Amino acid sequence: MSKVFSSRKLMVVLLMLGVAGILDTLVLLFYAGPDFGILFPGLIGILLVFVSVAKLYFKTDAPLIKNAFLRRALFIVIALWSLSFIIVEGLIISSGASDEKQDVDYLMILGAGLRGEELTLALQARMYQGLEYLRENPEVKVIVSGGKGIGEEITEAEAMKRFLVEHGVEEDRILEEGKSTSTMENFSFSKEIIMKDGGSGESRIMIVTNDFHMFRARMLAKRNGFIAAYGLSAPTPLPVLPNCYIREYFALIKSFFMDRP
Repeated sequence: MSKVFSSRKLMVVLLMLGVAGILDTLVLLFYAGPDFGILFPGLIGILLVFVSVAKLYFKTDAPLIKNAFLRRALFIVIALWSLSFIIVEGLIISSGASDEKQDVDYLMILGAGLRGEELTLALQARMYQGLEYLRENPEVKVIVSGGKGIGEEITEAEAMKRFLVEHGVEEDRILEEGKSTSTMENFSFSKEIIMKDGGSGESRIMIVTNDFHMFRARMLAKRNGFIAAYGLSAPTPLPVLPNCYIREYFALIKSFFMDRP
């Protein structure tokens, strides 16, 4: 009886977590639009709701997986995945701090999505961080990097350039990279622009991105040959923070194995 009661309590907790995941996705769809990090909690939430409801109302006293070997295998898989998640998130969090002030040749602001022509919350944070640096370092040029994605009416680079010009940055300081669709392409295409501008792979760059993204950004900058790549972290807006860190786990795993020059 006590085992059944404990099992029911666990299923109630899973049901509540599932509902919370679904609500989280619905709310953030309004704030930032669809992407994997936002949809993921909702998808997991639907799964948890389905499992918990099935357990509570149809087979309360029976295991969902009857085969003992499969149950153990599933437990091992979940345990290993959980360990990898903890390790990767630890790397992401510990690498989120900005570097101390460095003399650089270019400031590189990485795109983070638009809603039509409007900057997302994450991109707004990057732009204000970059703007502050440009005001303090008037001799540094800036590369705004980001192409046009689904639901975007202009390229991210164009929207970022407009923001900087509206806030007093001279147009001749702004180099526009509007083809990239990934962080890897941010750096490979920006490197081409730097070469055309008279720089090289040895040019010193300051990367502006959100704290959750900094570890992967530095990694991919080095893979593209930037020897001196520093980071200037923008805070991740609270409404999208959990989803950004969840998404970044999967993005980092993918980039580690697949993003090569």
